[in-house]
Amino acid sequence: MLCTELERQSILSRLSGYRYTHTLGCERAAKMLAERFGGDVEKAAFAALLHDITKRLSKEEQLYLCDKYGIIPCDIEKIEWKMLHGKTAAAIAQHEYGAPQDIVDAIACHTTGKADMTLLDKIIYLADYIEETRDFDGVEPARELAKTDIDEALLYCFDQSLYDLLSRGKLIHPDTMAARNALIRQGVQRKFGAEGSGV
Repeated sequence: MLCTELERQSILSRLSGYRYTHTLGCERAAKMLAERFGGDVEKAAFAALLHDITKRLSKEEQLYLCDKYGIIPCDIEKIEWKMLHGKTAAAIAQHEYGAPQDIVDAIACHTTGKADMTLLDKIIYLADYIEETRDFDGVEPARELAKTDIDEALLYCFDQSLYDLLSRGKLIHPDTMAARNALIRQGVQRKFGAEGSGV
């Protein structure tokens, strides 16, 4: 067993409020997606439980964990420091909970995505986006796409995220562009445009 009930309770005890509810929703969504697309349900659930374990931390605390675990933030992460929670959560998963490398990798990229994502990477990214407590314009098309094609759902999520970042004048992480471009190169085509409008 990857995650004992004692470990699960330990993880959940470090969460509160919306983050606690979101994490449970993400766990359910990850298990559902793993079952639907042939992934490892146990690994998906464990990764989902851990994916936001450092999300509540301040910039100083994130940077402390980066220093502690040898994480080198890129120029964009130094500015958009909240992105660091994926990498710091991955470090906690590995060093405190003994998570295997594929789970660590999936947690590390759940915020930005990356090129050539594994099935587990895709499951955690998508579960985080579509879990049941999410309520924002455009989430429903993602949920619909996730019923049939995980790659089309991911492409939609990346496009939607990029649209949001551009509209708010935010920096775009190169891993997000790399993730989107990798899907396009693989021949994935979107069914919905930005904000869920039809193509």
